[in-house]
Amino acid sequence: MAQVFYRKWRPQTLSEVVGQEHVTRTLLNALAGGNVSHAYLFCGPRGTGKTSTGRILAKAVNCIKPTTGGKGEPCNKCAVCKSITEGRAMDIIEIDAASHTGVDDVREIIERVNYAPAQARYKVYIIDEVHMLSTSASNALLKTLEEPPPKVIFILATTETHKVLPTIISRCQRFDFHRLSQKATEEKLSRITKAEEIKIVPEALRLVAKSARGGLRDAENLLEQLYTFYGADISLAQVQEMLGMAGDERARELVKYILQKDIGAGLRSIGRAVEDGIDLKQVDREIVSYLRELLLLKSGLDKESGLTQEEMADLKILAGTATLEQILRALKLFGQLEGTIDNDSSLPLELALVDACIEPVAEKPAPRAEAEPARAVKSPSPPAVQPARPASSQPTAPRPVNPDIPTANQPPAARPVSHPAETAQVKEPAKVSALQGAGSPLEQLKNNWALIIQQVPDAVKRSAAVAMLRSAGIKPIDIEGDTVVLSFKYPYHREKIEEIENKKIVAGLISKFMGHTCQIKCVYEPEENHLVREAQKLGAQIIEVEDK
Repeated sequence: MAQVFYRKWRPQTLSEVVGQEHVTRTLLNALAGGNVSHAYLFCGPRGTGKTSTGRILAKAVNCIKPTTGGKGEPCNKCAVCKSITEGRAMDIIEIDAASHTGVDDVREIIERVNYAPAQARYKVYIIDEVHMLSTSASNALLKTLEEPPPKVIFILATTETHKVLPTIISRCQRFDFHRLSQKATEEKLSRITKAEEIKIVPEALRLVAKSARGGLRDAENLLEQLYTFYGADISLAQVQEMLGMAGDERARELVKYILQKDIGAGLRSIGRAVEDGIDLKQVDREIVSYLRELLLLKSGLDKESGLTQEEMADLKILAGTATLEQILRALKLFGQLEGTIDNDSSLPLELALVDACIEPVAEKPAPRAEAEPARAVKSPSPPAVQPARPASSQPTAPRPVNPDIPTANQPPAARPVSHPAETAQVKEPAKVSALQGAGSPLEQLKNNWALIIQQVPDAVKRSAAVAMLRSAGIKPIDIEGDTVVLSFKYPYHREKIEEIENKKIVAGLISKFMGHTCQIKCVYEPEENHLVREAQKLGAQIIEVEDK
C-alpha cells in the first residue's frame, strides 16, 4: 500500500523540519553539548511537526553514528535509526493519550519505566495529546516525570496547552510550535510536487498553502487529494472547485457592491452564490481576506501582498472609491461572522452586507434633539427667578393659590426650568417618548423615525428586524386606525419583516412610541412610486395611469 504524502514526506532530520527553527536550533545545541533533558513538552497547532520532531529526537539520542561531530543529527542509516523510522523499535513507545486516559494506563507506564532499554541507548516515551489524560492519571505521572530512571526520556505533545496540569508543564522543557508561514508551506509543497512530478500552476499552489492556515499536514493532504482526483496536471480552477471557493472574482464583486452601497446587487450576488451551492463560510473568508488587502493598501502597506500585478491594479482602483472608515466598518462586520454562518441560511451574510452598505444613523439626529431643549432652557430668565428666593425673609411664605396667575417676580408655572438636574434630563437624546412634537401622529412618527431605530433596546439591537429597519428604503407612509403602514423599497426587506418574530419586534417598537398597541402593514413601493408620492406633495396630480 502506498503511503500518504504527509507520512511519505515526513522530515527525518531536524534540519528538514519546516518553520520551527527556534525549536530545532535549541535541540541541536542540546544534542551537541550533551545537555538532553529528561522531559520535553511540545505545544502548538495540529500539523506543525510536534510528533515528527519527537521521533527525530528519539533517533538522535540513540543514533550509533550521528552526523554532527559524534552528537547531533541522526544518520538515518544505522540499525537503530532504521528501526525507529519504520516504527518497529521496541524502546520507542508512542502512546495516544486520547485513547489511554485512565490512571491504570499511566500505572502500566510507571511499571515499565524501570526496565532498562532492550536495544537502544535510551527508552523514549512519546505521549501524544497529553492534555486528554484524566486528572488522576496526570497526577500519577508527576513523580516519574520529575525523576525518571537515567535512561528514560519523556516527550509530551499537545494541541491544547491550557488543559495540561501546571505541575506537568513545570517538570518539562517547553517548546511552542508556531503555525507555518504561507511561504514556508509553499516551499515544502513545491519540493513535493517536483519529486512526485506533479504540474501545478503557482497560483494554485499558493491557494493550497493559504487554505491550510499554517498546518503543513493539512496542506499535504489537500495536495494529495487534488493529485488523486485531477491527476498530475492541476489548475487554479480545480483547486477552487475542490475547496468550494467562490473565486476572487466573486469576492471582488461583493466587496465592490459593499463599497458602492448597492444593497440590491449585493443581495442578488449572495443569492447566486447560494444557488450555485458555494460554501457561504468560504465566501465570508474570501470577503474578509479581500477587505484586509484593501485595508492594507489604503494604509500604504502593499509591498508584501501575495496578489498578482493585475489583482493589485484592480485593488488600487477599488481603494480609490472608498474611505478608510468604510473599509474598516465592513471588515469588522464580516469578520464577526466567523463561526456563526450556517450554509442552510444566508441571512447572517445578507445582514452584514446591509449593515455595511447603510450609513449609521446614530449621530445625525442627535444635534437636532439637543437643540430644541437648549432653546427651551434659555427662554425663561433664570436671574429673574433665583434672586427672589433669598430676598424673602419668610422661607415658608405661601405661594399663590392659582398657579396659572404669575406674580411680578415669578414666571408662569408651566415654564420653570432652572435646575441643573432637570436640564441634564432634557438634553438626554436617547429618550423618545410617545408622540413628541407638533403635527399629526403620522408626521410625528416620520420625524422621529430615525430616533426610534437608534434607541431600540439592547435585547433586540442585533436582531434581523432592527438591521432591516436601518435601511433607508423603509419608512412609515400611513396610519389606518391602529395599523401603521410601512413602505419598502426592496421586496426582500418586506418579506423578512413580515416574518412573525420580526413583525412582532417592529410592532412593539412603534407601539412604544405611539403610546398604544399598534399593528404594522408592509407594502412594497418601487423607487418610481416614491418619486410620484413626493411630486404629489408639491401639488402634482396623476392624470393617467398606464397599465403594465
